[in-house]
Amino acid sequence: MTANTNENNEKIKEKLDYLGLELDKNLEILTKCTSLEYKSLNQFEENKYKVYKYIPINKIQIMLTPTNRLNTIKEKYTLASPILNYISPKTEEDMIKHATLLRMLTSMQIEDIEKIEEQQKILNKQIPFKVKFHKNYLWQIYYSNISDTYFMLFPTEDLDYCTLFYLLKKQLSPKTKEEMIFVPINHEDYSDKFLNKGQISNIEKYLWLFTKQWPFIYEVYDKKDELTIHIVGKTECYENIQSDYKIKLKNKEEANKFYRLLKALFILQTELPHRYKFEVKIDRYGALEFEYNSKKMVYENLSELLTQEYIKSIEEAKDFQKEENFLINKLEELKTISQRQDKEYLQKERQITLYLECRKTFLGKVKYFFSVKKIKKKSNISETNEEINEKKDSITYSKIKILNKDFYTIEDLLKLDRQLDELLFKIKKLRLDVDSFTEKNKQMELKIRNATLYIEEIDKHEKSIFEFWKFANKDENKLLIQGEYQENTLSSKLEKSFNREDDIEEIGIQIDRVQRDRFSREEIDSIYLMTTEVLNIVNNPSNENIISSLEELKKIYEEQSLIFNKEIHDIFGSISEDFTMIKTLGNNKHREVKKDKFKILNITKNTQIEEYSEKIHLILKQLKICLKKAKSPISLPVYITFNEKIKLNGYNVFDINPENIINQDENTIYLYRLNIKKDMSIVYFSNIIYYDNYNKTLPLGMDVSTKGIIDTDMFKLKLINRTDFRLVSIVDNGKAKLKKVYVYDYEIEKGKENDK
Repeated sequence: MTANTNENNEKIKEKLDYLGLELDKNLEILTKCTSLEYKSLNQFEENKYKVYKYIPINKIQIMLTPTNRLNTIKEKYTLASPILNYISPKTEEDMIKHATLLRMLTSMQIEDIEKIEEQQKILNKQIPFKVKFHKNYLWQIYYSNISDTYFMLFPTEDLDYCTLFYLLKKQLSPKTKEEMIFVPINHEDYSDKFLNKGQISNIEKYLWLFTKQWPFIYEVYDKKDELTIHIVGKTECYENIQSDYKIKLKNKEEANKFYRLLKALFILQTELPHRYKFEVKIDRYGALEFEYNSKKMVYENLSELLTQEYIKSIEEAKDFQKEENFLINKLEELKTISQRQDKEYLQKERQITLYLECRKTFLGKVKYFFSVKKIKKKSNISETNEEINEKKDSITYSKIKILNKDFYTIEDLLKLDRQLDELLFKIKKLRLDVDSFTEKNKQMELKIRNATLYIEEIDKHEKSIFEFWKFANKDENKLLIQGEYQENTLSSKLEKSFNREDDIEEIGIQIDRVQRDRFSREEIDSIYLMTTEVLNIVNNPSNENIISSLEELKKIYEEQSLIFNKEIHDIFGSISEDFTMIKTLGNNKHREVKKDKFKILNITKNTQIEEYSEKIHLILKQLKICLKKAKSPISLPVYITFNEKIKLNGYNVFDINPENIINQDENTIYLYRLNIKKDMSIVYFSNIIYYDNYNKTLPLGMDVSTKGIIDTDMFKLKLINRTDFRLVSIVDNGKAKLKKVYVYDYEIEKGKENDK
């Protein structure tokens, strides 16, 4: 027993000597621990590393915790203690910790530490291709933003202690403590310096489409603390043979260009899968490259590609239109033949029917014989010129809206392709109609031939009454089929009075449906701008205000990094997101993209005041047109608030629900109520106002907003009631706040509408 104890002590002493650790001496390096405070991220995936860094060894505090690696960060951090408590015990509790340390030393293998040392020498020269490395999970290193401190939170219940003792050895050595180690940072999220979390998530989705494998994306900091984004994964390179790839993004501009390239290709391939299929290859640097028709795709040549594809689609449109014209003319020709055949067959059918009816009786046979002999009718089955011209006037040919621009956007290409799809659908339908009428005419031609032969056979026996009598008695009875006509009737819908709680959803759907049909795309864009600060400029479009507005918009635009210094134009048009982004409105999912005021206004760093001023006046013109088109489907009250009493004039945004607008941080609120009557001019901010409904998935309703815009100068306002009430609201700190609300109730009537 004593021999075993001595042997263990010798082994521990050997390991302590290797580490340079003397348990009975003051450990200066380990006593320099700063006060540590750490707050873990909420809903962070445990054991998933997103950030790798080079960290100076002497900047890492070592903490031990009586847990294992799979415990949560909260459990680890709560039970953690500085390693000094394990090395130099001062209390009974520390004695237990010291025993734990001796147990760990007993299990420690010097060979494992030497492997870590060799590994870190390699890592100090070059970052691994896949970023992560063998046993990277053993580096339980965290960063505290609060204390600005890196610390190792090492679990004592694990069985592999090589990283802990490697770090301890390096810190105790005066020669190596200035060295750096390359390690993953636990519980560290993306910094958003180059790409935000949403963009990184989208890149994962985009790359999956092209590679059918989920990539790994890391933020890596070099020894100078400079950031690089590393994207690694696998893709098929040839007949199920897979290859690794790695994409390095060295700066924000490069990252944004790569992101926008991926997004553009993703949108094209998902929205137009019958037209675009981008091929993924490994380039000479081991990264991914994309090809289309054997041409490498880079962000800079996307504009050229879009222009070429748009021109190619125009040529396809011309070919489709030629085929459509041919099919329409062919169909009209077949219809004309069909109508002539119908008339001819109807005439023969009537003669045969008359014969079949008359042959039943003696007098009938005599009547038929002499009536046919006396009455010689000439059939007139040809169409008049007026009928032919009327048919030509009723023919509608598809009109493809083709843009004539210096460059084209993805939006332009998608819109043109959708027109081509509609035209192709119409052509397919025309082909079926042509085939159907061709077959119908063939069948009718056969029926006419049979009827003609039947009548000719009757005519052969009209030379004498006796011969006709004999023939009529032998002839077999033939039945004729008649068609039926059904008339569709439409039922009218009854109007009901408005109740906000019960009817807001139904009325919202009705409003949204009408506005989608009534307004053009440009008009909807103009209405959307009324939900922004542009409303103030429309109400007062003076040169001074327009100049000030443009400067402010440019400033905001640049702050949001929406402008590339080297980018001449935006290839995405008004499409700001790809079409697979799932959103929810009114508990209904959709894939539509929110409108962007900067794109609608065409704001760039080079936008001139003349362009912006012209745009504002065009918006004002379109807004007036919209207000003349729009009619309220029901009588209902609308509300608007101010923090002071004013006289209503100009364009004002109102809300159907006053609860949405009285929660202002003001002690006094003036609430104006206008009683809108049915068919009065008001434009509501329904769902279509906020989204571009390219995929036709946008739910009907007013789920984004219950607001609308009115030109109060079009009406006469009559004050019918005035009241006030107090409102208690709870602010962020939990305290109650008392508000006074003054209500002005107006009856609204048509007045100055015709003057505007």
